[in-house]
Amino acid sequence: MGRRPKFKKEEILNCAYEILNEKSLKEVTARNIANKLGCSTIAIYSTFESMEEVKNELSKMAKKKLFEYTQVEYTNLEILNIGIGVCLFAKEESDLFRTIFLREGLPQAFLFDVMSDFRKLIGKGFKKNKKYSHFDEEVVEWTIKKGWYYTFGYATMICTGFYTNLEFTTIEETLLEMGQIIMDEAQKKMEGKNEF
Repeated sequence: MGRRPKFKKEEILNCAYEILNEKSLKEVTARNIANKLGCSTIAIYSTFESMEEVKNELSKMAKKKLFEYTQVEYTNLEILNIGIGVCLFAKEESDLFRTIFLREGLPQAFLFDVMSDFRKLIGKGFKKNKKYSHFDEEVVEWTIKKGWYYTFGYATMICTGFYTNLEFTTIEETLLEMGQIIMDEAQKKMEGKNEF
């Protein structure tokens, strides 16, 4: 009887990531990973307890890539750059976007972690922008929620093919337009013109 090949966690995850990129999350199975690595599924299950654990680890890898997109300086507006990054990620890395945001059974703690990281990132953007740095926490939170609802909805429509062949300028202009509406409303809230 031959020795069972031993693979490091990273090797298995990188292989699963390749399958995800080449095909889809549905194709990330123990059998497909084992076939690609040239081993039996025993090698996969001796490293991971379940395929759900593999998929959760893939979600973390996808999250890392998403945040790389959101930290690119597309424009001189830091908050806008985050939205553009999310939409470009949805367009260029649609399977990874689905892995993070559209996968059933994703651990709630992971989603809270993603949202917490986004809040921190956007919060820093508010502090750096002189025009909005005076917003109090309540208004910043309201703005983040409204901006996220719109950006996430737009990115999901891009990811699922509702919008096809969108140019960068269209994404930028669309987010800027909606962002301005949200920021104007937030400014009114700060001025006490509307009831919060």
